[in-house]
Amino acid sequence: MRCYNCGAELSEHSFCTNCGVDVSLYKRIIRISNTFYNEGLEKARVRDLSGAVVSLRQSLKFNKSNIKARNLLGLVYYEMGEVVAALSEWVISTNLLNKKNVAADYIERLQSNATKMDNLNQSVKKYNQAYQYCLQPEGKDLAIVQLKRVISMNPKLVRAYQLLGLVYISMGRPGPALDYLNRAKEIDVNSTITLRYIQEATKMIEAANAGKKTSLKDKLTGNTSSQQPSSTSYMDDNEYVIQPIRTKERRGSSTVLNIIIGIAIGFAVSFFLILPARIQHAEEAAQEEIKNFGTQLAATNLTINELEKKNSDQEDKIRMLTENLNAYAGTEGTLASMENLLKAAAIYLDNQENFLEVADYITNVDESAFNEDTSENFKNLYFALKNAIGVQVCEAYYVEGNNAYNNKQFDDATAYLEAAVFFDPTNVDALYLLATAYRSAEKNEEAKDAYNKIVELFPETWYASKAEGYINELSE
Repeated sequence: MRCYNCGAELSEHSFCTNCGVDVSLYKRIIRISNTFYNEGLEKARVRDLSGAVVSLRQSLKFNKSNIKARNLLGLVYYEMGEVVAALSEWVISTNLLNKKNVAADYIERLQSNATKMDNLNQSVKKYNQAYQYCLQPEGKDLAIVQLKRVISMNPKLVRAYQLLGLVYISMGRPGPALDYLNRAKEIDVNSTITLRYIQEATKMIEAANAGKKTSLKDKLTGNTSSQQPSSTSYMDDNEYVIQPIRTKERRGSSTVLNIIIGIAIGFAVSFFLILPARIQHAEEAAQEEIKNFGTQLAATNLTINELEKKNSDQEDKIRMLTENLNAYAGTEGTLASMENLLKAAAIYLDNQENFLEVADYITNVDESAFNEDTSENFKNLYFALKNAIGVQVCEAYYVEGNNAYNNKQFDDATAYLEAAVFFDPTNVDALYLLATAYRSAEKNEEAKDAYNKIVELFPETWYASKAEGYINELSE
């Protein structure tokens, strides 16, 4: 431990032996910070991630320069799927200690996998969108779909499991909710939110099971009497069976004879009287059914023809509307251009510092498609936004293009510099570097066009004289 005043190594005394400052309170603060760090470390080892976050934050409140606590807090955040929070802690850590700091390795490993980083960023955006769906009256189904995509992209994001479980609980589906909440519990075993949701889902399941048991008990409950029962009952799997009790009867020879005679008489009556009438009745009924079936078939065919005609009319209407929509959107992308321009304006009005995001939408507006039919308000808004951010965007893209050119990444350099010149055609440095990048990439025609533009826009300058020399060289 070093003195906060002079940086000398502290001894067991309550004062610094080098500068004499009182360090008793300072030592106590450092010990408290280390105690909370050890507590957070123990909680992290048993996957009590929420508890670890609380302890580590307390440690940093007492000593913000506790590098071990800050790096561990970043790891805990990363294990919970909170990548942005993890990166924030590691960046602060590297700023406090820029040499021999394991946080730099964490950042490098994470940023080296561009695909993973993009998935993690997209998962955060989709989570926020799912949260907005949850606030809408009919948006829960959309929220479930979106949250499942979030989990597939970031399987460690505890918040996504918790929100998905909460949505299922609100829809009265505790079974799926419990599945996702248990998966959240596997990541963070002692999260208060997860445990509260699990308790609520378990109560719903127990209440449903209690209702089923009560219903089964009512089925099995009956009144008893002192007389001999006339039937017995039992459960066959899930079926309740009632079976009459068989009693023994004494049968004499006369009884048997009477039964045989009765059977014979009944058979004779059925054969000679009842059977022919029933056969005739069955034939008449069959004929009536055939007639009704024919009538229904004719009506069905008529309905089918009407539906086919309506379907054909609807298809013609859909085709006409599609053609009209295509004619309006067309290859010029009028609808897309309007959409992109409106998004750019909204972002600019919300925060003018997001000029690069505004630039992304501006570049998607097809300026070459402007004609006399294009609304003046549309064009005025487009050029106003483009001019408002032009200088800033040009400078940002010029820096990126210059870095790419220095790294001999000529294709990337030309892409950045083309965007820079698009937003600020008066920036001669960007235009000259663009022509040089074209020439280095052996795109001679593009280089000559860029050099000619320099000569045209900036005559009698150093850039123009250099450009004329390169034009002659490329022509030869």
